[in-house]
Amino acid sequence: MARVGIHFLEETLAGIAWRPRFRLHVHRTRPLIRSLEAKGLSEPNVLAILTVETFYRPAALRMLEYVVWLALSVFGGTRVGSISLGRAQVQLAHWRELGLIDSVRFSFERFALVRDVETNYEVCRRYLRRNQVLSEPNPDVLTSVYTGGPRPDYSSMLKTARGAIGSSLPRC
Repeated sequence: MARVGIHFLEETLAGIAWRPRFRLHVHRTRPLIRSLEAKGLSEPNVLAILTVETFYRPAALRMLEYVVWLALSVFGGTRVGSISLGRAQVQLAHWRELGLIDSVRFSFERFALVRDVETNYEVCRRYLRRNQVLSEPNPDVLTSVYTGGPRPDYSSMLKTARGAIGSSLPRC
């Protein structure tokens, strides 16, 4: 049921007139992207995915997801590992498999890691590398691997985000 509600919300956010809203979002996230690039965290596909995922999951929605994580951990939910969290929206099971957290159960230490921008960059980078698409030029292939299937709007947003990121990188 929650998955259906989240899917409906995603479709609504990406629905009518998403292009102008997404371009504004890309502009607003530029300082975050530049701060990551300044730290040497500059894989274009990772930065593009972070840009797209934060469009679909604004901060308020991510906070709600953290509350659900806490509740499932406290009340013994068996599906806690399948929750996607953080700016990168990676499932907790992958966070653990990729070595960034030691358990899928909520703790304040894990919460801090899942909220950290640089750690989100790293979990996304490791996920893409493990799936052999870190440098994938085709946004449709990247979308299918990252989201589990074809999503034309997501692919289009990735292309737009990568274009904006490419224009912000220093020229050699």
